[in-house]
Amino acid sequence: MNIVQTEKGENLISIKMSVTKEDYAKRLDEILRGLRQKANMPGFRPGMVPMGMIKKMYGTQAKMEALNDIVSENLNKHITDNNLNLLGYPLNDPDQQPADLDKQDDMDFCFEAAIRPEVKVDLASMEIEAAKVLASEEEVNKTIDTIIERNPNIVHAETVGENDKLELKVCEAEDGKEVENGFKKSLFFHMDQIKDQASKDMLIGKEVGAEFIFNFAKALGSDEAAAKVLGEDAPADSDFNIIIDDATREEKPELNEEFFEKVFPGKGIKELDAFKAAVKEEMEKQYVNETDQILFNQMIEKLVSDVKFNLPDAFLKRWIVENGQNNITAEDVEANYESNYAKGLRWQIIEDAIVKDNMELVVKDEELRAFVLKQIFPGIDYATLDDEMKGRLDSIVNNMMKEEEQINNAKNQLADIKMTQFLKEHMKVTYKETTYEDYIESLKKANEAK
Repeated sequence: MNIVQTEKGENLISIKMSVTKEDYAKRLDEILRGLRQKANMPGFRPGMVPMGMIKKMYGTQAKMEALNDIVSENLNKHITDNNLNLLGYPLNDPDQQPADLDKQDDMDFCFEAAIRPEVKVDLASMEIEAAKVLASEEEVNKTIDTIIERNPNIVHAETVGENDKLELKVCEAEDGKEVENGFKKSLFFHMDQIKDQASKDMLIGKEVGAEFIFNFAKALGSDEAAAKVLGEDAPADSDFNIIIDDATREEKPELNEEFFEKVFPGKGIKELDAFKAAVKEEMEKQYVNETDQILFNQMIEKLVSDVKFNLPDAFLKRWIVENGQNNITAEDVEANYESNYAKGLRWQIIEDAIVKDNMELVVKDEELRAFVLKQIFPGIDYATLDDEMKGRLDSIVNNMMKEEEQINNAKNQLADIKMTQFLKEHMKVTYKETTYEDYIESLKKANEAK
């Protein structure tokens, strides 16, 4: 077999494989013998059909299979032996004339292949402007109000209030007396669930430990609503004898050391100003996470625009269609090539070049495990856990690592995070301070301008 590689254009090569009968004869014989072993024809024992009949029936099919095997094997070998760094896989040359398998024993097979461009990225020369979102005093105060609302003090009351949560013992009753062997249950019940004001008034002011007759269907407005509270097996339309075991209510906490420790454990915050500063810091960290996603896209746009290299566009358009499994048409590719496909390919090439020169950007297994653990248990400090708890968490992560699709998504997320941080450190990023409200407004205007 003779293989000739020639330049066909910038970053595009032609690979011509001249195949003779001797190149595929052995493989063809193996295929025909295999077909003979499987052949089942009337008048012949299995495996004893004459080879002439096998060749007549399956010769062209077998020859095509043998040629495909030999050509594919040698094409892969040529790529490996010559260290060809390709974009995608070679395609049949569109200018090649189809071979006549019935008449030709020797034939040529021609392929086109795209060579991955050699790219050098000078990050230090690239300038980009980014938003640095600062939390205003008003935003900090609003966030503190939300924190207070989400972290109320739970108080055990002596008497029932109109917004309390009650713990009740419930017994089915008839004529003011408990029904022997009747429905019994302990349940939690919130005063906000009551629709009937008279029923609510009956409860308000009752002391913990009080015992009296109560009708849930009347209080909640329907038998169906009562059944949801009592359970489907309860006689929802019945009276019940109830005992109030506990009444708890939420109260606004004081902004003191106890509250500061609850919100920021281990930081030792003692004063309100320090608490506000900690809230502001956390808010601005979250703003960085949000703005980094936008900044990453802006940095990609900058790199794709400024790093110049040519692509074999005609080949790549054909390659996209052929690898689209009939889901992409040539018209779709033509309409979206520059804005979508070419941009994605350019960024992939640039990203690969950056990673090649900076191997610390490759996501390591231990980094991925730590990232997955943080995603599942964001508030846990793994290093402080005992061995038993670490073992439990490791088991959960191990199971998660078996989910290929989820792990690939997590790996891509982590790779983007690492790349974002790397680009921020190596490009000339000028930060412009702004408020969150102004930042969101600027994004809206940018989207409207597109």
